[in-house]
Amino acid sequence: MTWASLGVRLAGLVVLLPVVLRRFATPEVAVWQLFTTIFTLILLLDLGLSPTFSRMFAYARGGARVEDMRDMRTTRGAAAAPDPADVRLQASRLLGALRWIYPRLALVVAALFALGGTLALRKPVAACADPVQMWISWCVVLVGGVVAMQGNAWAAALQGMDDVAAQRRVETGSGLGQVLTAIAVVSAGGGVLPLVLTYQGWAMANAWRNRALMKRRHPDIASARPARDPVVVRSLWPATWRSGVGVLMSQGLIQASGLVYGQLVPATALAAWLLALRVVTTVSQVSQAPFYSKLPRLAALHAAGDRAQEVALAQQGIRRAQWVLVAGLVLATFLATPLLQLIGSRTPFVDDRVWALMALAFFVERFGAMHMQLYSLTNHIVWHIANGATGLAMIAASLLLYPRIGEPALPAGMLIAYGAVYATYAARLSSRAFSFSLLRFEARAGLPPLVVLLVALAVRSALAN
Repeated sequence: MTWASLGVRLAGLVVLLPVVLRRFATPEVAVWQLFTTIFTLILLLDLGLSPTFSRMFAYARGGARVEDMRDMRTTRGAAAAPDPADVRLQASRLLGALRWIYPRLALVVAALFALGGTLALRKPVAACADPVQMWISWCVVLVGGVVAMQGNAWAAALQGMDDVAAQRRVETGSGLGQVLTAIAVVSAGGGVLPLVLTYQGWAMANAWRNRALMKRRHPDIASARPARDPVVVRSLWPATWRSGVGVLMSQGLIQASGLVYGQLVPATALAAWLLALRVVTTVSQVSQAPFYSKLPRLAALHAAGDRAQEVALAQQGIRRAQWVLVAGLVLATFLATPLLQLIGSRTPFVDDRVWALMALAFFVERFGAMHMQLYSLTNHIVWHIANGATGLAMIAASLLLYPRIGEPALPAGMLIAYGAVYATYAARLSSRAFSFSLLRFEARAGLPPLVVLLVALAVRSALAN
């Protein structure tokens, strides 16, 4: 079901995006892509609460108590199956805290984006033929994003309780409805506002369905009242703020690049960058399914002390994820420009140098991210260190390179920072924590797909020359 959910997301790129590119003017495409970027940033601004809560629910399923969850680097191991009554008690405490925290966080996020998002959109919106429609659309995106962020809280609880298939089934249904109705709206001549209303309507419906699913699957836990549990907050906060800083300094910076570009470059260059970013981000997200869908199971194995099975399952997930990523990147390498020409897109794709650097940067990022997720099963969260240093290195490298090489500076800065800082640090942590040889681990997991990607990029470069 995770594959199905991400497949629907890919359909939005493969089926809906070409329709938008053919029917919308370039400034409208740029603003639509910026709306997508801001929506993603809103979801990222749950400050690491969603993955942290999901991990803590999984610990509870494995027999851990909330009081033990602050640091899971050492676990007692489970001599017998966890007591169901105690699991329900710990999960109820977690859900009560989740329901208390998220509404307050939503108010902060809404205020932040109402100001910052509006300022970032002023120049791109001014280039559109109907700015009023764009501003109304922005209000809809803001409301939909905040509601969707709260829906992710319920999704985190479902995933942590190992209801990944059921939660992804709901997500797939909402995503399919979103894509089909959006295609119908645009094909019928609808502009950006009807498209935004369609997208955000389905996003809000998905949030409601996650809540309803949790109540149906776990009524005894879902009945927990919102409550500020001091023990939960103490266990949650260190991992949360570190995860949040890490996410903002990695994915946040990448997504925010479009907002920065919007202030510096013409609409055509902005639209091309956002299109390439949308392609590589979607491929990266789809590739996460084989590994990230296993995280609740891996966390439960970690709480139970079963290291051998945990490492074997993680290696299998990383290997499959990297192959899926490379398959998508290779297809985009050879087909993106011809397909845009075929559909008569008014928006071009980035040049081959920029794309090659983006593809390699995202491959290295996925390598580092999966090793960081593996190490994070210990609940010793160092995302703020890894991603903070990576983000600073990315900014510094990009600024130094921009006067020399121009547009390729940003993806080049990404590649340098991910390779020199993030991937190196994450792989070292995970291999030490779980006592495996990184070379032997990656000889089966990441090295073969990397070789295929390098060969494909070299062939593309040779054909272009």
